Amino acid sequence: MNVIRSLNRSVLFLLLCALAIVTAPALRAETPPEQVKDAGAIKLTTDLLDKMDAFIKAVGADDAARNELNEIGKDPSVSQSQDAWAAAITSKCPKTSEHLKKAGITAADFTKGVSAIMACAMSEDMAKSDNETAKANAEFVKANQARAEKTVGTFMELSVPKTP
Repeated sequence: MNVIRSLNRSVLFLLLCALAIVTAPALRAETPPEQVKDAGAIKLTTDLLDKMDAFIKAVGADDAARNELNEIGKDPSVSQSQDAWAAAITSKCPKTSEHLKKAGITAADFTKGVSAIMACAMSEDMAKSDNETAKANAEFVKANQARAEKTVGTFMELSVPKTP
């Protein structure tokens, strides 16, 4: 009797394990709609990355523009949305805005580009998205991973104080 009970427990355990393995992907959280929206907000291209990189390089060499970015970064309302950040750059950061114009990119497109890269990099499922732009962007980020990561990383480094 104990052998049968032990076998039943083993079989039940194996069935539960098999069920867990089969259903685990289905239980994984879906990509949040906001992340899909960010990933598809702008079409990522090498031309867009070129403009983003030109802007980042120019701001990195301009202490006044870096200071502008760091100052608006201290305002919590600015970090609430892409639109708020873009509006703050346009209205409160003349040096930064000048570099955007020279690079041929708007503040809105720059922030959409950064957000799209980050959203695509954070989700393996983005390449399966129903949002065609998000799906194409996920494929673009995968194909240009090193460059996309460098662009976003270099932008994030702008907030780090320069060492003399």
